[in-house]
Amino acid sequence: MRRWVPLAAAGGLLVWTALVTPLSVAIGEYFAYYDPQSDAERLEYHRDLAAHVYTAGHWLGQFLAALGGAWLVARSGTYRPAAVARAVLAGVLLGLATGVVAIAAGLRQLRTHGYPSVAPDPTMLSEPAVRWCLLASVVCFPLWALIGAAIVGLTRRRALLAVVAAFLCQPATALLGVGVVAPPSSHPVAVSLIADGGRTALVMPAILLAWAAAATVAATTAGRRWRLRGG
Repeated sequence: MRRWVPLAAAGGLLVWTALVTPLSVAIGEYFAYYDPQSDAERLEYHRDLAAHVYTAGHWLGQFLAALGGAWLVARSGTYRPAAVARAVLAGVLLGLATGVVAIAAGLRQLRTHGYPSVAPDPTMLSEPAVRWCLLASVVCFPLWALIGAAIVGLTRRRALLAVVAAFLCQPATALLGVGVVAPPSSHPVAVSLIADGGRTALVMPAILLAWAAAATVAATTAGRRWRLRGG
């Protein structure tokens, strides 16, 4: 893969994140509090809408973070701490950039959709539950990059295909109760479940961290065995 391809993919993600905001509004309106009547219910609706709008592009971004982690380690030719560190750093930067673009693109939407009239802060950026949701989602970027890097360390062949399979299988398990089997990402269904949970939103990256740690240990062990065998 040429060096410009990951940069082009990252740039495309940021453009997509900005353009997909109206779709995030539609998804948020679908998953938000059903038929709000009181001001409290309208506020909850507006908060849930904000969580969806501000995580626009996150699921695709985490997918690209996993692919990026795999590419960086594959490009280095070996699974070593320096390559893994670069993968994690790339995931952090991608997560921050995606989060900033999603918020910038979503501010106007939050002021014109939902029920901004009942919210002390129509943008909902001061709402703790929304902040925890955003934090949990952004933290998943470097964790997926770490998992992508570990998959390369374990498989050594067809690593990108393995990342795709591992990542695409998990949205069906977005319910946090079964997330231990396959870690949930910032898929819209997962966001709808954690939007009102406050700090419980950290369950999402906590599960992913456990998987990342297990994958890293396995990849490190496998790498040592291969080196000892001269592979």
